[in-house]
Parts: sequence; C-alpha cells; structure tokens
Amino acid sequence: MLAALSRQARWIPLRSLRTESTIEVRKVTTSKGKRTTTKRPSPHTLQPPPTRQVTISIDRPEQATIQHVLDALASFQKISSRLENFAAFNHHTLFILATPSFASWLEASSEFIPKALQRVLGTLRPIEVDVVCGVCDGLAPRPVSMKQPSGAGFSILHKPWKQDDLWECNPTAVSPNLHSTITFSANKGHNVTLTLPLANTLFKNGRLSTLLLTRWRSSGGSFEVTQEQTEKKNVTVNVFGRLQIPRPSIQIPSVPLTPMRRIQSGLGNIVRTIDFGEGGLPDVGPASRELEMRVTEYLSKQGLDHSVIDVWALVIPVEALSGPWSDKVKVLMSDVEDLMAKQAPSTGKDCCYVGDFIDQGATLCRVLSGGGGWGIKQGLLSLDPQTTYCTNNESRYDFSEGTLDEQQTSALGNVAQQGAFIQFLVVAKHDEAVDPLIENERGYVDSALGSTVVGVVPSTVDEIHDMSQNEDQQVPKLDVQVYLNHFGCVSESGMFLQRKGERDKSTTPAIETKIDLPYSYVYRENFERSPLDIYEEAESVEKEVGSPDGLV
Repeated sequence: MLAALSRQARWIPLRSLRTESTIEVRKVTTSKGKRTTTKRPSPHTLQPPPTRQVTISIDRPEQATIQHVLDALASFQKISSRLENFAAFNHHTLFILATPSFASWLEASSEFIPKALQRVLGTLRPIEVDVVCGVCDGLAPRPVSMKQPSGAGFSILHKPWKQDDLWECNPTAVSPNLHSTITFSANKGHNVTLTLPLANTLFKNGRLSTLLLTRWRSSGGSFEVTQEQTEKKNVTVNVFGRLQIPRPSIQIPSVPLTPMRRIQSGLGNIVRTIDFGEGGLPDVGPASRELEMRVTEYLSKQGLDHSVIDVWALVIPVEALSGPWSDKVKVLMSDVEDLMAKQAPSTGKDCCYVGDFIDQGATLCRVLSGGGGWGIKQGLLSLDPQTTYCTNNESRYDFSEGTLDEQQTSALGNVAQQGAFIQFLVVAKHDEAVDPLIENERGYVDSALGSTVVGVVPSTVDEIHDMSQNEDQQVPKLDVQVYLNHFGCVSESGMFLQRKGERDKSTTPAIETKIDLPYSYVYRENFERSPLDIYEEAESVEKEVGSPDGLV
C-alpha cells in the first residue's frame, strides 16, 4: 500500500514541454504498455511545474514536534532540487492548513514556517513565496476512506507560481462575529465556488479565527520575511481545476424520513402547509404533521427513544423535476418504508441523489424549529435561511429601501417557495456512509493522480477529552501518517456551495446552498494516467528534445 502511494506521488519532471503550434506527432509507450499519440513539444516553451499537495495526519498532536512534521515533508525535499534549475518560476504560493492544536506554529515568528519552506522549496537560489496559513476544524479523509473520522495535523498545497489576488485588501465593513473563510474554486468558466468557515481559535491564539498571509524570500540558505504578516478575512484557491462536469462530486449520506411533498404555502423560510395527497387527491395540512410522526418512528427503530435529532429539508424547485429526473421523482414520492429501503446509504443505491438535486438548483437546509402550536402557528416549520457566508453581513439587515416582500426575502431568504417540493432527511450513521469510490471499477489507489476533499463534521464544542494517564499505563507511540497528493479540510460550521447559472437554466441552473449535514463531502479525484506514466513520458521527451535555451 505504501509503495503504491509513493509510486503515485512521484513528481512530474519540470522539463516537460508544451506548445500549441506544434504539428509533429509521435507515439509514446507508457509503463502499462499502452500507446498514446502526443505532439512533439517545442524547446522554446516551458510548462509550469505541477502543483504538489500532501496531508500529514497526527494521532496525538500534543506529542508532535516540528521535526516530526519536517520529516514527513521528506517527499517534497526529494524533488526541491529540480526547482532550483528553473529561474523563470521565482515566485511561489504555499497554502498550509493546520488543525487548532498547531495554531501557534503558523505565526510568522514561529520557527516552523521557514523550516517548512526549506523542505518544500529548497534555498539554493533566490525565490519569493506567499504563504497562506489557516486553522481548520479538521483534516479531510481521502475519498477512499471517507468513513474514517477527520484527523489532526497539516494539509499543504504548493503552487509553483504567484497568485496575484492574495494581497488585495479585506472588505471595509466586516462583521466581527464572522470567521475568516477559504473559498475553493475551479478554473475560469466553471463559476463554481465552495466556501468554508475556519475554526474558532480564540482560546489558542486570541483570534476568533486564523487566516494569515506572509511573504518570504530565500536568502543565504534560509528564508526571511519580506512582507509582514497580515490577517485575511478570505482567500480563494483553485483546487478543482478543469472540471468534467459543472460541479465537483458531492456525497451527502442522508436517510429520508418522508416522501417528497409539494409546499402548498410558505413565506421566506417558513413552511406553513404541505400537500400530503397521493394519487392526485389533495390532502393539505400543517407542514409538521407527517414529519413529527416519522421522527418518532425513526427514533423508536434506532432505539433512541426520548432522544433529539437534527432534521434537514431538501427543497427542490419545480423545474428540477422534469426531463431525466422524472423517474427519480416517482421513487422519491413513494411510500416512506419503500423509500428508505431503496435510498438509505447502507444499501449503496442512489445514495448521492441529494447532491444530484443540488446540482439542479435544490437547497439543503436545517429545520430550525416547528411543530405543535395552535391557531395560525400550528404545524409551522422554520428552515435555516442562510445560503451564503458573506464577509459583509450588514446587507442582510438593511431595510432602508424596497418593498416589504423584498425586505422579508433579504432577511429570511426565499427557500420555502410555494409550489416547490420538500423532503425531510436525517444524517446517516457514520459507519453506513457509502464510499462512492470504493466500488468504482477503476480503483482509487491504482489510477488516481490525486484528490481534494472538503467536508462537514459534527461540532465538538461540547466534547470533553480524557487526558488522564495512569502511572503504570504505557504512553502510546506517536503515529504520523503521510498521504501524498491529497489536500483538504473539514468544517464544523458547514460549507457554502455556489454556482452562477447560465441563461439556459435547464442546462446549468444556479446553485446557492449551505451544506451542514455531518459527513457530507465535496471532492474531486482524477482518474487519468498515473504520475509514473507521465513522468516516464516527459523524461523521454526531455532526452529527445533537450533543454530549452538558457536553462540547464
């Protein structure tokens, strides 16, 4: 297993070349015996070195030292010497995400950052590097092991070029109660972003959250600060690249409690009545009527009587239910027992349909309150109206202009639209969450170039960790796991997915939703040729073409 991972992570040679005007074609034989057709590159154009990423998981962070992490970065050090030969790439960007235990390591005054830069980049020639450091709630599991809990440690992404927008000023009006965020994006033209609030570090370093930017320069065998550390409210990093589909893959391991029903009346984030009719016969009643009964039944079956669980609502616009989705709609409107048997994550069947509907413009929101009551308030359900995480929160409460309806929509959203469909869900047991990549016939370990995972985990604010240790009990040995070519993090505050819609909404509808159902993940994996194949092909190109002019 370790050998396979090491083989995957081999660095693509930095002298691989590319040109758009070349017409000469040649055959290349990969290590697997396959023959592919490629253009012969020009010796006068230089392809940028590829990005590198690694996740370092540490099971007992209180025992970890800086040297432990530096040793784990040995895979980066092995190829840093190749970077020394490329004077054209003299400005780099490094993203370091760490869990709260390591918040103090991310300060510019700490000895960790300059030593880590030496491991990642080397110091033989002058280069500059912008270092973005953020503290996240946890590390993201790899797609092949999403059942495992998030861990502590570091996730590092190295881009061997300059990102120009990093030093732009923060918004002038920023709510002091909002955490800093990282926005994960794709290449231009995809218009899809995923924003994650960072961890609360108030009791670690005195900051509500930690997102720091510093510029370093190598000089005389070490790195020195050339632009002082500044606090950021948001940074954007392209991790999804060129997507084959309009969004990254989404896994939301949920269990349906009710069939899909039509919202008969609602306003803002309040669902008032739902049509429970079947077979074309209307049966309009209070929104909570069916949900209250189903929650009680579910808790009884799980042996959780007298417990409290969180419930989410999937609100689906009418236009998302047409065309190829009509068959899926029939299943989701069926009897709830049949529905749970077919759609529960433990069955491994259609467990990702929530993500499919989000791709069609649906909204996932937590049920905040409801049920009971009398008179006009009987059976109302209140849904979480938050669909974005803005750095400037003041606009949501600006009622100086606009009609009453516009003000209502601004403050409470418009998720409970009359005529839309709604289905209620609960989070699946963590050990039932289906890993969509395990059953992929191509296999993750043998063919994936790498993975980026962003997710949601339950809040740990109320957890009490037992740090006691008996004198006779042996202290467990520190375990450091290195996952090459994997990058990502998780948040306890949810993640916010956005996509700008196209004029033809039926092709690519807009997305704007908060996803805070625990163990939900947005991920991207690459099932192209392995790095070893690319490495060997590029080496043959280098021998055939030679080094570009002026480079050694």
